[in-house]
Amino acid sequence: MQYDVIIVGGAMAGATLALALSAETQGAMRIAVLEKQTPAQHNQSGFDARCIALSDGSCRLFDEIRLPDQRSLWQTLQTVATPIRNIHVSDKGHSGIVEFDAQEFHLPQLGAVIALSASGDILLEAIRCYPNIDYLAPVEIENIQITDNHVDIALKNHRTLQASLLVGADGTRSQVASAVGIAQECVRQYEQTAIIANIAVQQAHQNRAFERFTAEGPLALLPFEGNLMTLVWCVKNSEELLEADDAAFLQRLQQRFGWRLGKLRQCGRRSAYPLNLYRAERHIHTRTALIGNAAQTLHPIAGQGFNLGIRDVMTLSKLIANAYKTGDDIGAYAHLQQYERIRRADQQQIIGLTDGLVSIFANDLLPLQIGRNLGLAALSLCSPLKRHFAKPTLGRISIKENQ
Repeated sequence: MQYDVIIVGGAMAGATLALALSAETQGAMRIAVLEKQTPAQHNQSGFDARCIALSDGSCRLFDEIRLPDQRSLWQTLQTVATPIRNIHVSDKGHSGIVEFDAQEFHLPQLGAVIALSASGDILLEAIRCYPNIDYLAPVEIENIQITDNHVDIALKNHRTLQASLLVGADGTRSQVASAVGIAQECVRQYEQTAIIANIAVQQAHQNRAFERFTAEGPLALLPFEGNLMTLVWCVKNSEELLEADDAAFLQRLQQRFGWRLGKLRQCGRRSAYPLNLYRAERHIHTRTALIGNAAQTLHPIAGQGFNLGIRDVMTLSKLIANAYKTGDDIGAYAHLQQYERIRRADQQQIIGLTDGLVSIFANDLLPLQIGRNLGLAALSLCSPLKRHFAKPTLGRISIKENQ
């Protein structure tokens, strides 16, 4: 089976890359997407029960991907997305508060919240509209072999696939990275666990998102469908909260969050994810590129992980599609070096931002308490400073700007 590109990992990053490449080349590029789970089981893998917050910049990038029916990918995703028009940031036990409002940035929204399961259905349906994309699931990879001229992938069903370029979109501890000898370093263990759940609240959320910093870690409530908020609660000891009944869990959450949404009335199924900062030592190898969580896995503070990854996706897709359209070798190392170079500054900035916020806000040292509250007050009072701080978190970074 001969392809131009093989993408390992068929969740959000991998599926979006396949669609972006197909849109850029009008469906001419042969693409294989390899996913270990069947589509019906995606709620146990990449398209699971969690929600993600898309930045305004990510929504705009999705809007650049045109589907065969001439709608953009964002137009289809928007049908299951909840806009974020205001973000309220506070520090528990202290007076520092700052609000970011879409109107002050002259935007219709700061971002949007979307369920991974719903977005997965939309992405897979879009992929089915492209005959040039083979979405192979479930598959198990037996061996990956890289030569100077091509990539060979042996599957456990005795099928062999060959391509000019291999892309690892298979998340933290990437099989692709391991196969080509790229080390994935655990840069920092945060000693925190993220508890994820949907929460029914008394008052309408009015498209407001809340980020509250506590001594244990950040707590975010994001607007979701109906009167629901999706919770991301980073704590040091998760066992007690996971084992508590719903009433006890909601009581603890109410104590941490407060009453800005009235009474927290109901809690959905809880799940937990340990939090560490991972980073691949390199993002490219011979005929190989890493994107998204395979390249870097971030703490969820400020919701930057997927948004950073989608910029990896769009940068790589434009470079590879341009090479394809001019008849160049799309797996040539020079193109991959360009991808790594273009992405470096953005990746370093966002990793530094999220890691720094965790260090500053999950710390009870008095000088840091004073400093962060002065910082929040300064942001609240100074619009230019607020805009400067918000720009990278809004994802308003174009491919041309990086080049």
